Amino acid sequence: MTRHRLATLDDVPETGSKAFDVDGRSVLVCRSSAGVFAIENMCSHAYALLEGGKVKGPYIFCPLHGIRFNMRDGTPNGTLTKKPIAVYETELIGEEIYADIPDD
Repeated sequence: MTRHRLATLDDVPETGSKAFDVDGRSVLVCRSSAGVFAIENMCSHAYALLEGGKVKGPYIFCPLHGIRFNMRDGTPNGTLTKKPIAVYETELIGEEIYADIPDD
């Protein structure tokens, strides 16, 4: 596990998301009223990018089919998939966003 500096708060829109490349892995940083989250940028149903999906509270909605994922633990809500997405422990230090990303 390696801690990575992903972005600053100014890099990610409020109630939105932005993807960042971390050693060849697409990590989606999301901001909402529930906090700042770093998650896998891939829906576990149709393998579509989650970037651009609606962010509301602790949830992100896949822009392709609308599946809702809890950004706290990765669990999906609905019948299209039962497979969770990866979530990464995130820490906000001042204005900088850090996340612990597994080493491959």
